[in-house]
Amino acid sequence: MLISIVDIDAPHITVRWISWNRPSLNQVVALNTDGSVSTNNAEFGGLLRHHDGSWIMGYYGSLGNIDILGAELLTGLEGLNICWERDFRNVICLTDSSLAVQAITKGVSHFHKHATIVKAIQDLLKRDWMICVQHTLREGNHYLAKHGAASAVVSLAKLWSL
Repeated sequence: MLISIVDIDAPHITVRWISWNRPSLNQVVALNTDGSVSTNNAEFGGLLRHHDGSWIMGYYGSLGNIDILGAELLTGLEGLNICWERDFRNVICLTDSSLAVQAITKGVSHFHKHATIVKAIQDLLKRDWMICVQHTLREGNHYLAKHGAASAVVSLAKLWSL
């Protein structure tokens, strides 16, 4: 998938090509996650691909009334749980939320609004697997959450695979 991003508000037109970058190592699974919030409803979506870019499965749903950081974190938690349950042990988790990456990698206060979600993710990361959490560009990731917008499922992911 290639997406063209055109910025026409700049003094000159800038075009950036955004595409999915496959993991550099064989046997690695890429997990892309995305959360989105609109008028009192948060949606989420994620997908898993093999190292060569081939489709494994996807998930999406609706979370109800939660802020964007909570949506991004819960989307990641759901995706990581799916990876663990399906025995994927070499995973690159990609999210377009730099705040979520920071919360996961550096931690948050015990009094933070989403401390329990962050702790659950960190506990998952401590299991016996190779996992890397990285930031990715929003433009290449945002489609995932839009699938969740049409879903009426609250806190339960719909799964699909080929």
